[in-house]
Amino acid sequence: MIHPDTSVIRISEELGHGVVASRRIPRGTMVWVQDLFDRVISRSEGRGLDEHHRAVLDRFAHRDERGDWILCWDAGRLVNHACDPTLRGIGPNAMVARRDLRPGDEITCDYAECNLEAALHCQCGGPQCRGTVYGHDLLRLGPGWDEEAAELVALAREVRQPLLPFAIDRLEIEGFLLGRAPLPPFAGQSPFAETPRQ
Repeated sequence: MIHPDTSVIRISEELGHGVVASRRIPRGTMVWVQDLFDRVISRSEGRGLDEHHRAVLDRFAHRDERGDWILCWDAGRLVNHACDPTLRGIGPNAMVARRDLRPGDEITCDYAECNLEAALHCQCGGPQCRGTVYGHDLLRLGPGWDEEAAELVALAREVRQPLLPFAIDRLEIEGFLLGRAPLPPFAGQSPFAETPRQ
């Protein structure tokens, strides 16, 4: 579920639609959580789909730590990639704002956090652009992301979290926020960790 203070706009001809903040969203706010309405499609079910349905998964779904597809029911499926994204994951099923978001700021995530199987030619154009994004970038960049996620969890304790009641793993997230449970490392959230590709 995407934060209620967001809207969908056309970003560009190449990227199509994306999600932007429609009101100020403070740093540390959960902007996306996996909820009960998001569709989980197992690896075996996904492999059995015809080419048209599989194309929808390849374009709009992300993969979880088991390699299953998560197809968001709402505008969460339209969040675009950026190598310097506005969101960072805290655990496998929640993403928080890395900085204060103003109205019109695009909501982006790093698709390496989404367990890419195939390389993605990046079009973010930012100064930190990697050019090509691989699923195994998560293994290389994960230690730095782990540190940032820990800082964001500390901030998340201090801001209103309207999405928390909807999170499928609410108790786990509350454990992170209260310091009762450690955040899982990014490297442990990849089903493809054993076979990195260049």
